[in-house]
Amino acid sequence: MEKHDVHHVPHSREVRSFLMPRDPSVDRRFRPRPNKQQRLFDEVIMESDDNSSTDASDTESEYASTNYEDEGSSTEHSEVESGPQVFLRLRPVESPSKLYVVSDDGNVLITSAAPNENSSNNMNRMEKHYSFSSIFDSSVGQRDIYDKCVGPKIMEEECVTIMAYGTSGSGKTYTLLGDNAMAGVIPRALENIFTMYKNQLYTTPKVKLVNAHMLLLEDDVVLEELQARRQLLALCPDISAQYNRLHHAIQGDHEFVPLESEDVSVMIWVSFVEIYNELVYDLLTLPPKQASMSEPRRKNLKIVCNKGQVFIKGLTSIFVKSGEEAIKLLRLGQQRITYASTAVNANSSRSHCVFTVNVLKYHRSGMTTCSSYKFCDLAGSERVDKTGTIGSRLREAQRINTSLMVLGRCLDAASSTKKKNNADVIPYRDSKLTLLLQPALLGTERLAMIVTVTPLDKYFEENLNVLSFASIAKDIIFKKPIIKQHNTRYSGFAESNLPSAIRDMKRIEELEEQNYKLQAEIDQMNYQHVLQMQLLEEKLRKELTDRFQASLEMNIKQGEERLQKMLHMQSREFEAKMASVNRKHAEKVEDLEDKIEELKDEIEELKSPNSDIEIIDD
Repeated sequence: MEKHDVHHVPHSREVRSFLMPRDPSVDRRFRPRPNKQQRLFDEVIMESDDNSSTDASDTESEYASTNYEDEGSSTEHSEVESGPQVFLRLRPVESPSKLYVVSDDGNVLITSAAPNENSSNNMNRMEKHYSFSSIFDSSVGQRDIYDKCVGPKIMEEECVTIMAYGTSGSGKTYTLLGDNAMAGVIPRALENIFTMYKNQLYTTPKVKLVNAHMLLLEDDVVLEELQARRQLLALCPDISAQYNRLHHAIQGDHEFVPLESEDVSVMIWVSFVEIYNELVYDLLTLPPKQASMSEPRRKNLKIVCNKGQVFIKGLTSIFVKSGEEAIKLLRLGQQRITYASTAVNANSSRSHCVFTVNVLKYHRSGMTTCSSYKFCDLAGSERVDKTGTIGSRLREAQRINTSLMVLGRCLDAASSTKKKNNADVIPYRDSKLTLLLQPALLGTERLAMIVTVTPLDKYFEENLNVLSFASIAKDIIFKKPIIKQHNTRYSGFAESNLPSAIRDMKRIEELEEQNYKLQAEIDQMNYQHVLQMQLLEEKLRKELTDRFQASLEMNIKQGEERLQKMLHMQSREFEAKMASVNRKHAEKVEDLEDKIEELKDEIEELKSPNSDIEIIDD
């Protein structure tokens, strides 16, 4: 990034380190300054000698001639080396500050003296110039942002990383995602990609990028991928009406043209991760089968670097067939991102998010290529005195600021090494964010940065830090990235990849539908089999119950009969005993009656006159 200072041009490189950075107002390329000076604020042109001294506000500004001179000096590198593009977007505000002025050519932002003259930072009191690839003011819409920043990268079909960086609440997420009424960069990129490869899309996930290597999937693995895809899409909210509105709006803003080629089949996969408190979480993972009352604990994933390849071990990658499916998964991942409310932003993201679109291309010759598009929504840099964060929010802010500081150190190291090919000096391993973005930091992927700034006085110091961060990225020079091609040939897949396969695409879709129908019939048959088994079990249970009931009734009846017989026998025995007792008592009664009769006869005899015994009456 070009910045001009009026004092003098140093002729030797200054000694600096990560702890003592260079003055951002000093041109790090040490290019010569023109003698002609222009005062930008009152538009007064004046001539000066080489030995004349001016105030800090009288900054030299002849950007057209300066850029022209620099163009000649960098001609020999233009075809071999290239650096990241850095774009600046100013958020629309009601009363924009006068401390931020855009130059006439529209590529330089001029910051005046700090509003707080008592500021302890003397650097903030200086007028500074920051050059960008393009500057977008509040009148520029999402369409122009995409056409200038992202659209050309998609058309180049190269690996690219798009980073949105800025203070909290400056519009980073809006630039990338948009809202319900206006699509952001990512939805437009998805529409562009699916329109480009409209005639080349392969409807089956036959090839997948696994641990940074292309693999041909077996049929059973393909069915598992399709099953996981259906399950995850079933969890997504229904956005059909909203997608149709966005689709028509995007088609009205852009004229995306399909590519004409019959020698390649394209398969598109998407993934979504967040880096929260230096932990990597998958945002597109399937929920556990056994639901619990409490929210399941998320699994921390590991970033692996292997022979220059960077990948996240165990990351879920979903095969998509249309832009609507990709946006559905994007919205599902958004619902799982960690958000919190601060004094600056009521819905502030507390993590760095990376949405990746991998376009896998299988050529007729058997060659496979991969174009990877990473959209990185960096968490906003914060000042604790402005956001008012405490507790866990404060720890989150510390982790965010630390990772952004490491990212700035990596960019600074990359810009200082330039052609030395000494990647070890770039401390990308100090943070999970920089470790994941290692290809972009080392120059093996294209890098573009969209810097968002809120042009208000109260965010002046934060904006200066953001602009200084962007100035480092603008000065990086990378070698031209090379798309790595995989020489592995898959003959089985190549047969179905002939031009006739394109003409028979409907037949392939019919076979897939038949496969789904057969799978559904198998599931239905399994269900009917289970139902029949349940009915048979119920029938057997009923038969067993009836048999047991009949046996029980029979046993009761037989028991009653036995009891009746025993009772009859006992009754007969009782009657016989009673008859015997009655006979005994009857005999005794008869004997007693006979004795009574005998006694009566004796008494009569004694009462007769002929008796010699005298009976005395009492």
